[in-house]
Amino acid sequence: MKGVTVWFTGLPCSGKTTLALKLSAELKRRGIISEDLDGDVTRKYLSKGLGFSKEDRDENIRRVGFVCSLLTKHGAVTTAAFVSPYRSIREENRKLIGNYVEVYVKCSLEKCMERDVKGMYRKAMAGEIKNFTGVSDPFEEPEHPELVVESDKETEAESLKKILGKLEELGYLGGSRDIAIPDYLRRDLVRIMAGQSFPDLPTFVTHILSQYAAQNSAAGDLSQSEEDAVREKLRKLGYIS
Repeated sequence: MKGVTVWFTGLPCSGKTTLALKLSAELKRRGIISEDLDGDVTRKYLSKGLGFSKEDRDENIRRVGFVCSLLTKHGAVTTAAFVSPYRSIREENRKLIGNYVEVYVKCSLEKCMERDVKGMYRKAMAGEIKNFTGVSDPFEEPEHPELVVESDKETEAESLKKILGKLEELGYLGGSRDIAIPDYLRRDLVRIMAGQSFPDLPTFVTHILSQYAAQNSAAGDLSQSEEDAVREKLRKLGYIS
């Protein structure tokens, strides 16, 4: 797996961070190194003191882009969830980072306002928050993103599937590692499991593979550490959780 930054852009409350965290969780489940960056964290630790003028916003995104470039260079998959409303700075980061996948989380303003539990849109409309994207400051839609997900029309699972599919298509992520078991064989395995003490099919498959390895081992039965190593390998490959 080569390093890449998956950059989520969209209106406030469009669902960027939710999708970024779901992607990161799925990657970690597959044993892939993943790092998460979002606006709240970087504003606190990386860009403290910057305001919300265009210049300050650009500087915030520029700093995030630099961190992403380092993480990407060292092989991490980095999810970056930021409003990042201006095209020019997004393109600057694309050139800096190199392995860069832009995901436009498209969502209607009405739906974003409905999701806004902090009341930011209401405050912006009342003039209490200045330079608020979507109300008193523009959002420049990406012209050529690698992917568009419509979070007001798709389920989170549907959007995540599209993102994973795009990463596979672009060569950043291997295909699904699920074990392909024909239905007739699956039924037989489930029937066999009924008389065994295995809680689920993945555990049963792990047991079978461990036994196969033991039969082909000069030492005979696997030790607990060897069985644990088999299970860990299967987990990293995505065969089991």
